[in-house]
Parts: sequence; C-alpha cells; structure tokens
Amino acid sequence: MTTKQKVLGIIPARLGSTRIPEKMLKDICGKPLIQRTVERSLKAKSLDALIVATDSEQIADFVRPLGVPVIMTPSELPTGSDRSAAATKLFTDFTPDIIATIWGDEPLYPANVIDGVVQLLLDDPDLQAGIAADKIKDEEMWREQSVVKVLTDLKNNVLSFSRAPVPYDYKNTHALDLYHVIGVMVTRREFLFQFLEMQQTPLEIREGVEQMRMLENGFRMRVTKGDYGSLGVNTPAELEEVRAMVAAREGRGNNEKNK
Repeated sequence: MTTKQKVLGIIPARLGSTRIPEKMLKDICGKPLIQRTVERSLKAKSLDALIVATDSEQIADFVRPLGVPVIMTPSELPTGSDRSAAATKLFTDFTPDIIATIWGDEPLYPANVIDGVVQLLLDDPDLQAGIAADKIKDEEMWREQSVVKVLTDLKNNVLSFSRAPVPYDYKNTHALDLYHVIGVMVTRREFLFQFLEMQQTPLEIREGVEQMRMLENGFRMRVTKGDYGSLGVNTPAELEEVRAMVAAREGRGNNEKNK
C-alpha cells in the first residue's frame, strides 16, 4: 500500500521590496495583498498544511488571525525559495514530502491551480519540480520584462524561461498560445535543498529567473497551463491593475481606501 505523500504549502512574504515598499501590506480593495493570497491558498485541497514564512512581525500580525501559522525567517535570505527552505527546516508538525512554494504577491489565480501543480509530482515520481503558467493576454504583456515567459515541449516540460518577448514570430503567424509563469512552484523536499546548494548559473543570472538554475543543471520541470487571468504585483502599475481586476471580479467600484 502506497503511503500518501504529505504536502506543505509555504507562502514566503518579506516586508522589504525595492519597487513597492511594504508591498505585501498594500491594500487590495479592503484587504492587504498577503491576506488575499492566504485566503485563496487556504482553498487548495492538496495541502496538508499552509504556513507563511516572513521576516516581518507586521505581516505576521495580519496572517495569524486568519488561522495560518507563521514561521519567522531571516530578512537577509535572497529568494522566496531560500525562505521556503528555511521554514521547512523549522516546521515540526510533520515531515513534508512535497513543498508548494506560493508567491505572496499573486492573489488572482484560483486555488485549484496549486492543486494542479502538486498533482504533477504525485503523478510522476521521477519529476522533481513543477510550476503553473497562465495564457498571455496581449502583446503588451508579452513584451513586459516583469512577466516571465515560459516555453515548453509537447509534453509541457519546460524548455526555457525568459523576460524577453519569446518565441520570435519568424513567419508572422500569431498562431501560438503564449504563457507566462504564475506564482506557485512545487518541489520535492530534498530537491528544494539540493537546488539551493547549486551555484547560480549564467542564464539564471542574466534573466533574473532562479528556475533557470534547474534547467541549466539538467533537471526536468513540468508546467500546468491555463487561462486564469492572473497578474503578479511587481510594479506600481501592476498594483493598480490588480486592484482594478479584483474590484471588477467582486463587483465593486474604485476603492477609495486604496493606497
């Protein structure tokens, strides 16, 4: 009899942000950004537990009343993956087999996307990592450098990531559906630690996309794709767009409290 694999969801959420100071606490139609991400993630059916890993008591104060445990992690950790790994080592309720690292600044995609990426690893015991991708809605998004594009093979294994507008439309056909990465990466527990022990790789450094390190070291990553209408909060313009999208979905007008 196969033992059920235990899945831990971790939302890394640091307070510091270069382009949007205290981004995780920014109001999105009456709720801070981190709260919206937590509430969405709690609906995922595949997670045996969900925690927030943060360096900020301010963020922790918003999260704890939602019933989600908080693990405090050092502020100097360089990436969300590092913060997720640090929290995994401190988590004691059970030993997880699979870690779902959920970006704190993407509140729009549905919880079943998290379940879909977890299922990739449950279905394929040889797969070490999976991510989710959303359809690119227009040429402006395709050209935006804050949007990380993903190219896959015919079985949805990742070929490459890029902030550039790829692939090039050599024959001007516009026939290919294009996708960008959205905020969940699922890995096996030991592979997460192995990944963080690897040296940064040339394409990772050039693109500013840490997942390239996996590909450059020869590891396979698979994608679950959809048309979710998701958008991350990476720039002030995207913050305003996310606010407008949430307002539209919730049937609101402009929220006067938005800051």
